[in-house]
Amino acid sequence: MDTILTPFVWLLKQLCEFFQSYPVAIFVFTLIVNMALIPFNIKQQKNMAKQARLRPKLEALKEKFGDDRMKYQSAMQELYQKENISPTGGCLPMIIRMVILMMVFYSVNMIIYGSATRGAKIASQIDVSYFNLFGLDLSQTPHFSTDVINAFNSTWLIPIICFLAQMLSMFISNRQQAKNNPQMASQGGSMKIMMFTMPVISLIFTFQVTCATGFYWICSSVVNTVILLIVNHFYSADKILAKEMIEEGISRRQKEQKIIDSQN
Repeated sequence: MDTILTPFVWLLKQLCEFFQSYPVAIFVFTLIVNMALIPFNIKQQKNMAKQARLRPKLEALKEKFGDDRMKYQSAMQELYQKENISPTGGCLPMIIRMVILMMVFYSVNMIIYGSATRGAKIASQIDVSYFNLFGLDLSQTPHFSTDVINAFNSTWLIPIICFLAQMLSMFISNRQQAKNNPQMASQGGSMKIMMFTMPVISLIFTFQVTCATGFYWICSSVVNTVILLIVNHFYSADKILAKEMIEEGISRRQKEQKIIDSQN
């Protein structure tokens, strides 16, 4: 575990020391992580564009197999394999972000408590004053209580904001996916469940960890949403499909010209 955490702890410590502020350091760290994931986002967009292009063939398969779901699923998998499309291609960026979130959680514990788990507090590895955010100590852990009126304190703002940021992120992400792939609109029930599941998980999780970890999740949700909108603008399914059609048209004309030239 320590070997895996070393680069995360080192980078966070260096950024904290440089900016003398954990909030600024974690925001910069979030930008670095999400910028590195942009190629995966673009690949995801291209994958969705391919799926959109296969829509007529998928509709034909539905008509062919009718209510036989097993045969339809089997034929769909064969079609995806033939067209080199991964139905789960969009899951990779999410998995990477969740892994990094856990690494941030353990790294923050290393910095604050001197160990990856919150046992007896050892010497803090950086000045704890760096964790100040407008008077809120991000090194503290919010603890939920059913006695909301008396137990409420400023640390609760982190889980609440994290929940709202996740809600916004999931809403925009689902809208963009439904726009790029209208077939997802027919899966409204599952999309709504997913839309509420992740925000609720983030709310529960951030009540169990330091505010510093929750703050990272907030930054990650906001930055990822902005990048998603930018990537969708430049790499929308319509633009990708239009570009592919133009390239195919050019390639076809070049082949036809070669045939004409060879006959002459």
